[in-house]
Amino acid sequence: MVAFHASALDGVARNPALPTPLLLRLLAFDGGGDGPPRHALQRAGLPEPAIAVILTHPNPGARIDFAMSTRAEPAQRARLADDPSPKVRAALAYGPEWRDPRTTVAPLPDDVCARLLDDPDLSVRMALLDSPHLVPSFVASLATHREPAARRSAARAWEKLPPGERSALLADPDPEVRRTAALRECRRDARFTAELLRDPKSAAEVMRRGLLHRADAERCVAERTHLAALAENPSLPIDLVERLAVDPDEAVRLAVSLRPELDETRRMSIDFTVEAFARGTWSGYGTGSPTPRCCAGPRPPPTRCSGAPSPRAPTCRPTFCACSYVPRTRWWKTSWACTTPTPRRRS
Repeated sequence: MVAFHASALDGVARNPALPTPLLLRLLAFDGGGDGPPRHALQRAGLPEPAIAVILTHPNPGARIDFAMSTRAEPAQRARLADDPSPKVRAALAYGPEWRDPRTTVAPLPDDVCARLLDDPDLSVRMALLDSPHLVPSFVASLATHREPAARRSAARAWEKLPPGERSALLADPDPEVRRTAALRECRRDARFTAELLRDPKSAAEVMRRGLLHRADAERCVAERTHLAALAENPSLPIDLVERLAVDPDEAVRLAVSLRPELDETRRMSIDFTVEAFARGTWSGYGTGSPTPRCCAGPRPPPTRCSGAPSPRAPTCRPTFCACSYVPRTRWWKTSWACTTPTPRRRS
């Protein structure tokens, strides 16, 4: 698609007042093999003639974009369950790539999910099991499925499973199913925690979520084993939390600062350097020194930053950072993936 055509057609496709005849012309546009504009495929409230065009579009990429649309109704996307392309069916099975944890996407109907789970193509079945948009009741129904991968996914709905099915998964003949089930059960049974700590493959996750006896916690601190994961454990005794808050390893101190029970004053008193963990874009905004965009606001004295905050820096818009896991405070401690509004010129 020519650059001029791409920008112009994308702008037309975004227009909410776009007439249906013009929308159908956009959907028929080939764009040199690139297919129609994505915004035309992922519009809200598509009319039936437009959906009919998309379902029979010769470009698989167009059908994939529609299968992963966040605005299409699940019943509309479900009509791609019989698509001849396994890539399209896999995109439908996984669903929209929606990264905002505060927003949920309407799941596919259970009967469509059951059909996709029995799809002859392995990529389609695995895409469905990896989907974050499945209904918990459907996930729980996988506990008795014949496929080990499906039974392993049933552990995601561990709290909804009856005791008998939990016991069956903990004694499953497949070792990965047993390990996944034990990783869920260890959050409330310290016996499974002690058993999984001996498995190098499971040790980090167990230290992060498992119910720990004090003796096991003290041993892990003394051996300095996965301390950053241990610092997030909700069952860690408070005196060990205080010890890890002054640990020489900066990653451990950062993990302690993410604990949800800490108030703002205590969290800000934990010393670590922002730039060591910054993942955002750096920009100076006329300060003379680079300032991370997540550090645009004022800072308390205990927090060290690589550059002075700029009054002209725009407010950061966190999309994935430590603040997503704790109540929002006045200070932004990390910038793992932050974006800022694009500056606009005054006309």
